[in-house]
Formats: sequence, structure tokens, C-alpha cells
Amino acid sequence: MTHTQGARKKILVLVDDLLFTSRIEGTLGACGYDVRTIPVTAEAASVAREWEPDGIVIGSGVASDWEGAIRAIRALTALAQTPLLAFGPHVDTAGRAAATAAGATRVVTNGAFFNRMPEVIARLLGEVVSSQ
Repeated sequence: MTHTQGARKKILVLVDDLLFTSRIEGTLGACGYDVRTIPVTAEAASVAREWEPDGIVIGSGVASDWEGAIRAIRALTALAQTPLLAFGPHVDTAGRAAATAAGATRVVTNGAFFNRMPEVIARLLGEVVSSQ
């Protein structure tokens, strides 16, 4: 599946794992998205405000303050409604609930995200999902 609707949509990815970073950049870049990755920090909100992404993805299964990063993003009026996806370990049900409470639009497991990344992102952005 490729993203082909109009201008390249921008996806800001907040992750601390280099393996996740390269896999996400490669997959979403190949789908036609403009991808920028940065570490998971509360300061990520200022990067998001400046870059104005169409969607935000955050890894919630790390030791960093991903909840604080989500809250900081949601506190900015310009980003309050930006689609935000959190992904994390399937065994961390409390983490998934915390991501929703912090303001994530959608929360999925690592497996769901990495196995169906193009579809998950397209749905997050409200794009028509087709299997080609």
C-alpha cells in the first residue's frame, strides 16, 4: 500500500529505539510519507509545533516520559486535534490505558503496528485503505 493522496503527509515519530526508528522511517518513507524521527521527550511538543505534522506516532513502551510528551503535545492548541498513535508491548494493558488517558487518538500493540504499519497510519490519518 502506498500513500498517494496529494502532497506528502508529514508523520512525526517519537521513539528512542534505533531499530524501531530505521524500520518506521523505511516503511513509511516507502509509502510516500515525509517522516521525521526524534527522541521521546516533553520538548518534542515544540518540534511538533514548528513542523506541523499531519500525524504523530509515539513509542509508549520505553522508560522515557512518553505520557508527558503526549500531554505536552495535546496542551498546544495547534496540535490538540492532530491524530496521535501510541504503540507499545501487548502485555502492557496499563500503558495502553495511560496512553489513551494522556490523549492518544489510537493505541496499538507493537505487533499490530509493525505488522500493518501502512494500514495503521492510513487509518490514523483518515485515508482510504486499499490493498494493492
